[in-house]
Amino acid sequence: MKDFDIKVPTAADVPAIVDLANAYTYQNLSLQERQSGFLTGVFSEAAISAMIASAPCIIAYQQQGLAGFILNTNLPPGKYPPLVQEIIIQLPQLNYQNLPVTHYNYFFYGPVLVAKNYRRQGLLQNMFQKTKEELKTRFNLGIAFIDQANKASHQVHTESLGWEVIGEITFNNHIYSLLAFFLT
Repeated sequence: MKDFDIKVPTAADVPAIVDLANAYTYQNLSLQERQSGFLTGVFSEAAISAMIASAPCIIAYQQQGLAGFILNTNLPPGKYPPLVQEIIIQLPQLNYQNLPVTHYNYFFYGPVLVAKNYRRQGLLQNMFQKTKEELKTRFNLGIAFIDQANKASHQVHTESLGWEVIGEITFNNHIYSLLAFFLT
């Protein structure tokens, strides 16, 4: 694996995160490019700043260029976009390891991105390990949602990272899988 500088971002990293995130949103990719994964939504500096202030996030640079990120959040429910607010409403009915999800001290994992040139080099696994190290003293469960049309992301998170699907939600005619993982 190439040498990556994997760290918690600061305010100075926000513009690079926004630029990289918006380059990989569903609407900015061709049908063929979406097959390798995509992000849902549009990202602003204010939104990314709020995310990195709410919970430790992880970024990776390689030769001064941003190669990828994992954004984690622990915002008040009303500060999330409508999709996440709908997920929060459903959480009391979802179980993980035979307990209601709301029994855990949880955070939201994602969005997550590894730029095309850095994929299949172990970067996501290394950023995920760093995420667990940074968050394990504050949280014990991560929750994510993945558009079921994003087969690449679904596969890497369930097969490579070992996440468990705990439910699904339909929002704006898209079906999202809800996933969870322990931080231990």
